Parts: sequence; C-alpha cells; structure tokens
Amino acid sequence: MTSIADDLGSILDVMQQPAWAVDAEHRVFHANPLAADFLGHEHPTDLLGTDGRPAEFPGDVLRSHVAAHAAPSLRRGTLTHADGFRLPVEWTVVPLSRPDGAAAVYVFRPGVGAPTAAREPKEEEPSRALVARHDADLHRSAAATLQHGAQERLASLLLGLNLAREQVPPTAVELLDDAIRDAEAALGHVRDVTDELYPGVLRLRGLPAALTALAGQWPASVSVSGNLRERLPHAVEMHIYFLIREALRRAVHSARAGRVQVVVDLNLDLVVTVADDGATGEGLDPAPLASLADRVAVLDGSLSVRHATGEGTTVCAVIPVQPHTVPC
Repeated sequence: MTSIADDLGSILDVMQQPAWAVDAEHRVFHANPLAADFLGHEHPTDLLGTDGRPAEFPGDVLRSHVAAHAAPSLRRGTLTHADGFRLPVEWTVVPLSRPDGAAAVYVFRPGVGAPTAAREPKEEEPSRALVARHDADLHRSAAATLQHGAQERLASLLLGLNLAREQVPPTAVELLDDAIRDAEAALGHVRDVTDELYPGVLRLRGLPAALTALAGQWPASVSVSGNLRERLPHAVEMHIYFLIREALRRAVHSARAGRVQVVVDLNLDLVVTVADDGATGEGLDPAPLASLADRVAVLDGSLSVRHATGEGTTVCAVIPVQPHTVPC
C-alpha cells in the first residue's frame, strides 16, 4: 500500500478535517495530523494499524460500498479518544477499489456533540454579545460549508484521479497529471479560504494551539506565551484569534517589525498583549488599529495602544469574560 499512502498523504494532509485511510481489514495505513490531534495522540503514526471504523460501522459495509461503487454518504457515529471517552462525529467514507483489495478514506466532521466550552447565555444577552456570537456563527457556518462541501468533493476527485492515473495508457497520463495539479491547487485554495474564515485548528483545539500555528506564518520572529489552557466560548476565541492576527499583520507588514511577542493571560478577565519592535509615528496607516478597536468593542472590551519611539508598539486588549477587569 506504499504508493497509495504517498498519494493520500499529499491529499489528506492538506485537509482541515480529521481523516484517515484504511485497507480491506479496516486497518489505518495513513492518518492526517488533525486526526491525531482530535483523538488526543501525539503523532499520526500512533493511529497506524488501529481499527479505523467508527463504532457504528459494520465490518462488511466497506466491501459492499466498493462492490457497488457507492458514492460517499454521510453517517453518524463515535470514535474513541486516547483518554477512553467517546467522541460523537459525523463522517463520510470514500471507497477505493484497487487491484490489491478494497480500501477507503474516512473523513470526519467533529463538533457534533463533541466536548466544547459552554455557550454564552441566550436570555437577556447584551446586544454586543449577540453580535459577537452571530458573527462567529456566520464564520463557522461558512467554513463548515467549504470543509464539508467543496473540500470533501475535491478530495474525492483527487483520489479518483490518482487511481485512474495508474490504469490509463501512457498517452493519457500527462492529461491526468495536469488535472491532478489543478485539483490540488483548488484544494489548497479551499484550505486557505477556510483558514481565513475559521481555522480548523481553532475549532478543534482552541485558542492556544491556533496561536501557536499562527506564530509560524510570518517572516518575523513571533513568540506566544501566557497562562490560557482552557477552551473559551467560540465567539470569544474567534474574535481574539482575528484580533491577534490583525495585530500581527499591522506589526509585520505595516510597521516592519522583526520581533513580536504575544501574551494571552486569563485571570479575572482575558488580557491580550501584542508587543512589536516595529516603526512608530507618522506615515503608518491608522486603519489597522481602528479595526482592532472595533473587534474589541464587539466583545465589550477595552483597547489601549502605546507607541515608544525606537522601541515599537504595544497593543493591549482586556476582554471581560469574567465580571471584573484586570488593567494592562
């Protein structure tokens, strides 16, 4: 199964959903990083050789799917976390018919009953909190539409093209290679757009993991620290993530900072500090700071900005996730 594992690696690892591939005996022979994260494992290789079936998927269904050339279908079931508890999921199976036996790809949609932070109260909710939650819901819904629609269809298309490439005459291989490259580029574009709307790592693992991933996306040196370890309401997580991303964009691209420090502390309130060593003073676009202020206002928080000539800019946001306020 080495060749198909290589093909699947280039497809599944791009996806923003947990996914793995199984052989005819349902043994996992490739899993993507999000699958390992979702089930609490350190590395995707920890899943290799395990039974890849959700608990409610009978053993003979895979062979019948392949024999009938069935299209991917949505199902519900549970997976077992590394800590032993059950995770409800929705999932699709993409059957692969190969000369050396049946195989399949499982694509999972976590969040259907999965553990999450408690939602904000709905009764007598302040208007700003309603706006924040509604905005977050829209982002999450749009990202889910891309992940569970376009992404899964493109992944299925790529799997089919790679299988077809092994069986067509040499004269058609070049055409299929072009189609595969185009489909891979489209899948990558869907991933990028989904990340702009609502990153998969934020949805699956929360703000600390999402910020760690975000720190590596900039040409400057970005460090992330703080005491935040728990999940926050999804509206707060999303707006804080975008607040920090916008602050990083301002620091790196507008102020040309070489180093940025991000600190996220949760005490009585959530305190977010982004300090950079970039340029200050006239000539910098004020729009990014105005955007940060709007983002904080939606969360009913406060924003302070301190410029120090020769030292850079420090942005501090205080978000009242608890009823008291901690000064910057």
